[in-house]
Amino acid sequence: MMNFLLIETASSVCSVATANENGIIAIRENGDGQQHATLITIFVDEVMNESKWPFRQAQSDSEKLNAVVVSAGPGSYTGLRIGVSAAKGICFGAQLPLIAVDSLQALATGYSEEKKHTGNICAVFDARRDEVYFGIWNEKAETIISSRAAILNEEFLTIINSIALPITFIGNGAEKVKVFLSNEKHEYHPHYKSSARHLHSTAIKNFNKKDFVDVAYFEPNYIKPFYFATNK
Repeated sequence: MMNFLLIETASSVCSVATANENGIIAIRENGDGQQHATLITIFVDEVMNESKWPFRQAQSDSEKLNAVVVSAGPGSYTGLRIGVSAAKGICFGAQLPLIAVDSLQALATGYSEEKKHTGNICAVFDARRDEVYFGIWNEKAETIISSRAAILNEEFLTIINSIALPITFIGNGAEKVKVFLSNEKHEYHPHYKSSARHLHSTAIKNFNKKDFVDVAYFEPNYIKPFYFATNK
C-alpha cells in the first residue's frame, strides 16, 4: 500500500489531495489565488480526516501515510514557498520522506492522462510582463524541453519552431503565448489548471524508485534568471 499527501501551490490554485496507488481519495481546491497561506493547513486537515488517516499512530498499513508529495516549481514564488514549507513541516513532524515533482511536468502529465492526448504538450505559467515559465513533453512524459524561464521574443519563437507540430499549449500562460505566436496550427488551453491530482502518477514512480529529496535542504525551483539553453 502506498498512501500519499499531495500538495500543489505553484500557481493561483491551492490544491491538496490524498491518494493511494489506485487513485485520488480526497481533494480540496481553491483557484481564487492569494489564499494559499490561509487554506493549505485547512485543506490538509480536511483531506486527511476524510481519508481517515492519522499523521501518527496508524492502526494499519492502509491508514499509514507513506510520503508527502509537493509541486516543486517553477511557478509563483510565494505559492511555492508556502507549499514547500507546509510539506517539509509535515515530513519533519511525522518522519516522512518528501517527493518533489516539477510543476510544469505535472501539469503536462495530468493533461496527457486525462485527455488521452497524443503529441507534444507545452505547459506554460505566466511570469508577468512578456515572460513565461515553460517546458515541453511528449505523451509518454519524456522531456523535450525541460522547465525554464523565457522571454517571448525571437529566441523563444526559434525554440518553438524547432519542435514538431502541432504543440498543445496548456496552463495560465497559454493565452499569452497564443497572442505572441499567432499560430492557429497549435492548440491552446489556458484554462487547464494545476491540481494536486496531477502529481499522483509521478509520485508512484518516484516512491517505487525511492527518489526522495532531502527534507532539510530542499528548496523550490524558482528558475530565475531567464535563459534559453536547450539541453535537458
